[in-house]
Formats: sequence, C-alpha cells, structure tokens
Amino acid sequence: MSPLGIGLETNLQAVLSGSTGVRQYAGNAELPEPYAASKFDSSRACFAEVQGLAATVADVASLTPFEQIAVAAVVDLLRTHPELDPSAPDVLFVLSSTKGNVDLLLSNPADSRVGLSGSAQKLALCFGNPNQPVVVSNACISGLSALIVASRLLRLGCYRAAVVVGADIQSPFIIAGFQSFKALSEEVCRPYDAQRQGMNPGEAAAAIWIERTAETDIRPDDIILCQGAMRNDANHISGPSRVGEGSFRCLKAVVSEAEKARLAFINPHGTATLYNDEMEAIAIDRAGLSHIPVCGLKGNFGHTMGAAGLLESMLSAVALQRGLILPTRGFAQLGVSRSLQVSDKAQPATGCQFVKLMSGFGGCNAAVRFAIGPYGDEQSAMPSRRCVLQTLRRVVINDSGHVVVDGKSRDYQAGGNALLTAIYRREVGDYPKFFKMDLPCRLGFVAAELLLSQDTDRFTPRDDRAIVVFSRSGSLVSDRRFCETIKPGSFFPSPAVFVYTLPNIVTGELAIRHKYLGETASYLLPSPSAAVIDDIVAATFLDPHTRSAVVAWIDCADDNHFEADVRLVCAEPTH
Repeated sequence: MSPLGIGLETNLQAVLSGSTGVRQYAGNAELPEPYAASKFDSSRACFAEVQGLAATVADVASLTPFEQIAVAAVVDLLRTHPELDPSAPDVLFVLSSTKGNVDLLLSNPADSRVGLSGSAQKLALCFGNPNQPVVVSNACISGLSALIVASRLLRLGCYRAAVVVGADIQSPFIIAGFQSFKALSEEVCRPYDAQRQGMNPGEAAAAIWIERTAETDIRPDDIILCQGAMRNDANHISGPSRVGEGSFRCLKAVVSEAEKARLAFINPHGTATLYNDEMEAIAIDRAGLSHIPVCGLKGNFGHTMGAAGLLESMLSAVALQRGLILPTRGFAQLGVSRSLQVSDKAQPATGCQFVKLMSGFGGCNAAVRFAIGPYGDEQSAMPSRRCVLQTLRRVVINDSGHVVVDGKSRDYQAGGNALLTAIYRREVGDYPKFFKMDLPCRLGFVAAELLLSQDTDRFTPRDDRAIVVFSRSGSLVSDRRFCETIKPGSFFPSPAVFVYTLPNIVTGELAIRHKYLGETASYLLPSPSAAVIDDIVAATFLDPHTRSAVVAWIDCADDNHFEADVRLVCAEPTH
C-alpha cells in the first residue's frame, strides 16, 4: 500500500499508467526548504482505508501512523489470502524499517514507543503470533535483508513460514536529514536520467508471506526467491563505492553465467541521486549485465526506505507473471557513464527471472534473484544444513569500566565515555576518525580492536567474514542528538550527525576499518536472546562465501549507559 492506493493490483496499474504519488511540499516552520515526496496525508483518501483495515485487528488509537500502515498491510494480505494463518507457532514475523516511529522524538524525546522492537511486538500480537519477531534495520536495503534472513531461517527449518513486513513514514527528522546532504529533488525524481536532481522520500507498507515449498509442489505462476546476497563496499559510510564494489559483488553472488540468459530485467535501487545511479550502472556493467533491461520505480513511489525492497520486488514479480517489464517514470535521456538499457515504457518481457538490487548508507548492498514458476535445481543445491557455531574470541565491555578479553579482565582506569577513549588511546591511537563517530560506533570500534588484534592478516581485504550486529536501542543516542539540530527557530540539520542515525552504521565503520567486503547486517531485539541470535548467525553462514563472522550485541541506551558483547565466530557443518 502506498499513497497511490491499496493492494498490488491498484499499485501495479498506477505504475503502468504513469501515475506518481510524489508532489511538492512548500517550506514551513519545521522544514523551511521545499521538497517533493510521496506521503499519506489529508489529501490522500486511501489513508482512511489504511486505518479501517488496521481497526479490524487493533485499537487504531493505540497504534502510531507507522504501526497502522504496517498492520494494515498484513490485514490486506490476509484479506486476499484467507487460507494463511499468521498465528501458527511455526510462523515468524520479520519487520523491515529504517526509522519507524522516530518522529515521536520531535515531540517527546523520552517517548518509549520510538523503539522498533516494541512496534514489531505489537505487530505480531495483533495477529496472535507467539514468536519473538525480528527487526531488520539495515538502511535502504532493509527490505531485501529481511527477505534474505527470513528465507534462510526457513531453509534451516527454524520456521515453516514467515510474514515479512516493510514500512516507513516520512517526518521532519528524515526530510531534514536528506536536505542536509542536498540529496532531495524539488520535482518528481528521474532515475538514470541526464537531468536527474535527487531523490524523493516516500511512504509505503508491504507485507509478504514466504514459505518453503517442495520443488514438486511449485506451480507455474509461483514467485520463487532463488538466491540473495548482502555485501559491503568497505569504502564510506554515507557514499557508495565509485566503482559499485558491493553492488557488483552482490550481482556476482546471485547471478551465475547460466542464469544470465534467464533474466528478464533488473529492478535497481535507482534513487535518482547523482552517485547512486552512476554506481549502479558501473556495477551492472562490471557484472556483464548491461544488456539486461533496467526498470526503476522511485518516480512512482519515491524512496520508501524500509518498504522499498518489498514493494518494488512484488510489483516487479507480478509484472513478470504477466510477461511485462515496467516503465521507469521520468526517464528520457541516459545520464550515466555505462550503456544501461533503461525501460522508459512498459514492454514485453523475455525470461523467467529478475534481480532486485538495493544499496544504502553504511556501505551496505543487497541483491535478490526471483523466478516465476519452476526454476531448475539450483536452489535445492544451496546449503540448508545448520552449522555448529564455535566462538574463537570474545570481548565484553560496559559503562562501569568492566573490560574482559577472552576471559581476562583489563583495567583502563576509566568508566563511561572516558573508557572508550582510554581503550582507543592504549590499543589504537592512529585512527582519528574515531572521534567523529557516535557512541555505538566508538563502542563497536574499540571492542573489535580488542577482538581482532591477534589476526595476522589484519587490514587485508577479504569477503569471507560477515559482521552481524544486534541491539536494543539502535541509533537512539544519535537520533536524539540530531533532533537538537532541527528545532524550530534553530534549524541547522547536521549531515555529520544524521549519517549516524541508522543502527547499521557501526557495521559500515567496522567494514571500512578492517576492509571486510562480506555481508553486513543489523538487527534489533528487545533483549539479547541467545536462541534468536544463534538462529540468525547460523543463517548468516548459509551464504557460501562466509567463513567467519564478527557477532556483536552493541547497545547504548544513552551517553552514559552502554554494553558490548562481541565474538569472533566460525562454523563447522554438521554431519
């Protein structure tokens, strides 16, 4: 669901007709600069329908607008597929979002409802689900990350099915942040076009039911998630690799030479920013896919953040079911350095597969290859056995000055914030970027330094080590700090602060420091549940490139209260 309407069919027809939910919003006291966005607002009648859908399972007044659209998306899914049972004990809820209820901080910095874990629990309880839901907050790739981890957990046999929900709403917090980067267009965005001026923020929600199915039960029009991958650029936390390194590696991981002939199109990130579109064009060309049609949907919906990966994947899948390649609204003249085949109008599709591609802050990238109907035996050959996790090293740090490295205490004669600086000065001392980082990143940085100091090949680029971070509070410390920069009357949004208002930025900082080009992911949980964490880490090792992982619980409730438990983990397959 989006400001263009409710349901897949409605939104698909809107794309085919060239409609857009994006319109210009004039500057006001909260946001003095004009911007263009696609939002559920008083002029969009479909939000009343959203609230009506949510009211069938919950007291709407108890839900925030973000929670309302997430709940309504699941209600609509069940309305069209009444045979599904989301309350079953073998069904998992996965919520994908970048900022959730962050707008609440602007009116009440102490509002406890801002936590995404709480929203995920509300969502699951609305449908009687008994399991601890998982929140994926991995910047712009969150939707694809959620699909990847959910599908892996099903392959491991942890669950029979999963409800994957992606949602985000826009607020002065997010708009001001992108304005601080000068990344917004005042007009409807134009992906890959020579006249593109920037991105449009968007609001949407999407819900997808996935389940593991025997190959013999696949029907000709079933949508199959064949393979997914996440890779980091290890380059910069707020800008993509100029050569599309992570995006290229994702494409290589999910599209074999044999699969290239089956591809009908690529649905890219396509934000219409100068660097994103150029980077993606280079990555697609490097992967030998520049002859494959490309169709982007940001001109219809804007950048819907945590919903984007799900919304755009499902619209692309339904289009392919009907033998279509969707148009790229706003595209007229190619404006990237590589010869992309950008689809400027709806056209017939040849092929039975497509790739969804996403990139985001923190250097993260993701790709998923989907197929329509039977797809051969590639997926059945993919590993699905649970591995035995072995902890090689471990570091524990908390705000009281407690530092334990592999079971041995170390005394730095400091506590609180001063402890992290003391560790840095004694153990590192030559990485001045440390002082620009926010608290979660500084905490993760020093813990990783203690953890990895024994590595003989440190700082040698590698793609076989993942970084998997779990947290309760996410980026809340930086969220509050950014709110201070956008107060009415003192509106000076800081890009240096805004870039840290994503929970996954710590994974980007660690990838850059240690030159890790493998998978990076960020999850939010209400507590460090060993069972949930072990399941997700075991699922991480289903990526055939991953041989080891830095697994971290990093939580900073405020500037004076923090904890880190960081492990280096390897896996041994069971026999």
